[in-house]
Amino acid sequence: MRIVIIGAGNAGRQLAMRLCEEKHSVVMVDADASRLAEAEAGLDILSVCGEGTHPTVLQEAQVERADLLIAVTDSDEVNILSCLMAHAAGAKGKIARVVDPAFLAETETYDLQRMGIDLVINQKQECAREVFNMLLMPGAYEVFDLFDGQVMVAGCRVTAVSPLLDRTPAECNRLDLMQEVRAIAIRRGDDLVVPRGNTTFEQNDLVYIVGTREQITSFFTWVSPDVKPFERVVIGGGGDLGLMLAQVVEKDFDCVLLELDESRAVACSAELDSTLVLRADALTESAMEEAGIHDQTAFIALTGDDENNIMNCLLAQKMGAAFTATQIARTDFVPVVEQLYLVNRVVSPYISTTHTILHWLRSKRVRAAALLHNLPGELLDMVVAPGHEIDGICIKDISLPERSVIATVLREQAVHTAIGDLQLLAGDRVLVFTHADEVGKIRTIFQ
Repeated sequence: MRIVIIGAGNAGRQLAMRLCEEKHSVVMVDADASRLAEAEAGLDILSVCGEGTHPTVLQEAQVERADLLIAVTDSDEVNILSCLMAHAAGAKGKIARVVDPAFLAETETYDLQRMGIDLVINQKQECAREVFNMLLMPGAYEVFDLFDGQVMVAGCRVTAVSPLLDRTPAECNRLDLMQEVRAIAIRRGDDLVVPRGNTTFEQNDLVYIVGTREQITSFFTWVSPDVKPFERVVIGGGGDLGLMLAQVVEKDFDCVLLELDESRAVACSAELDSTLVLRADALTESAMEEAGIHDQTAFIALTGDDENNIMNCLLAQKMGAAFTATQIARTDFVPVVEQLYLVNRVVSPYISTTHTILHWLRSKRVRAAALLHNLPGELLDMVVAPGHEIDGICIKDISLPERSVIATVLREQAVHTAIGDLQLLAGDRVLVFTHADEVGKIRTIFQ
């Protein structure tokens, strides 16, 4: 695909890196020549220097030929106008990142999607959603929904106390749970393993499973005996992201928000219903004590300072927090913090934005699909056509590529576990996990 990215900042470079990995043709536009030079030095892209809203610049970037234009500058107005001009020029897809949540609201007279922008995203909102999913399912990695929320995908780490350790699926002591969910992939170091009946789970494996929300919740209760549900969530930082997260979290958890600035603390308190807002510095033990941190507390550091966020999490761990997560603005810091295990999880608004855009992009290419962030593979949502050669065939009799597996089947709004004897019928929506190299083969089987 030919993709034009307006904006060579953190979000733009993160997107360009992932899109280049997938062999897309990327053109990057930015008014800052030094930013473009930095991006070009590490990526196989074309660059155009100039304002992303200027007609001659857009013409030079050949926006009219673009399969997708993504505007991720620091200006909402530039992003929106770039997309509207690309729509007028004939670009097939348009995505705008916005900071002001008001742009996300739909009204009878004003709707950016009706005006021609296919996806409008707020990176802080996406990041808050990602953190909330972490809190709902402690111990899970990369939780997200498919089939309009009917199916959940989640990853779990095999630890020294995990009941999966050194066992095959058939040897687990909760065979009922293993038959309800479907293990679709294992990340073992840098390798991808598609689990079969004789695959043994090893320590530190990252195992991805698929099932309904109820099935996944039961599975995690069993598979993570050392992880208890959180009773309290303490958020350090009352900025836009901290406030957005508190608004979502307070419906399900006892929530405390720490904000040092008095006027901002008052503003947050006015926007929240049940959250306790404390005017305090999260870097002090007294603030942590006042917030009531204990062994079933999750602490989320969301200030605007990466170093302070890490220190906040380390202090929370010292005070007994069961789980810590931090926002890291500098994407080059993320792998360092993860490798040093300074916190349990790292989130980045830029990376969350990238994930959201990649999910949307894949959904346009193959009905509805999701890219797995930690695996070199994807989930494809395929449909069995009437009269197709696999119509009426059992799953065990379908010759899938080696690194592919049928995860689950949606039939008339009912979710069916993909066991070998399940017959596929016309109209079934079939969720298939496959390595990126085998997407074409899967499409051939179903089309």
